Order: sequence, then structure tokens, then C-alpha cells
Amino acid sequence: MAEKSMEEYMERIRVLDELEQQAMGLSRMLTTYTDRLQERLEQRVEIEAGSEAVGLASIKNLEAAVMKSVEQRKVLVEKCQQLDRDMGGVQAVSDQVQEIKHLLDVMEYAKRKS
Repeated sequence: MAEKSMEEYMERIRVLDELEQQAMGLSRMLTTYTDRLQERLEQRVEIEAGSEAVGLASIKNLEAAVMKSVEQRKVLVEKCQQLDRDMGGVQAVSDQVQEIKHLLDVMEYAKRKS
């Protein structure tokens, strides 16, 4: 009976050792998975931070482009207004040329009739 108890005792120790080895293996696997998860989370944080930086830079670049466009448009409007002012004299000359042409046409017509 003592021999059987000793065998049972040894068997239980062997089973406990095996369970302990399995638990250690699972613990190592869990540690590995946790480390990998942490690495991936850190990578994701870096990627998201980079993405946010790119987004902000894009917004700033767009803002700068819009502001430049607005300034260029203002300059263009000012130049057009100046051109309109400058063309006022040209329009008066053009009107006079048209009137002279019309008078010449009338005179030529009158000359041909007579």
C-alpha cells in the first residue's frame, strides 16, 4: 500500500510538473502576444500621429494657396479697374473715329449722288 501511495504521489508530482510547464508555456505565449500587441499599438499611434501631421500640413498648404489666390484676384481686379480708367480716353477717341467715319461715308454718298 505504501508503494501504491508512493506511485500515486509521484504521478501527482509528474502531473503537477506537466501542468506547471504548460502554465509557463502559456505565460510565455501570453507575454509574447502582449508584447506584439503593444508594438502594434505603438506603431498605430505613430502612424496616426503622422497622418494627423500630414492632414494639418495639407490644410495649412491649402490655406496658403487660397490666400495667395485671393491676393492675386485682388491684384487682378485692381489692374482691371485701372485699365477701365485708362481706357476711358481710348473710348472717347474711338467714338470720335466712328463719328468721323460716319461723316465720311455720308459725304461720299452725297458726292456719288451729285
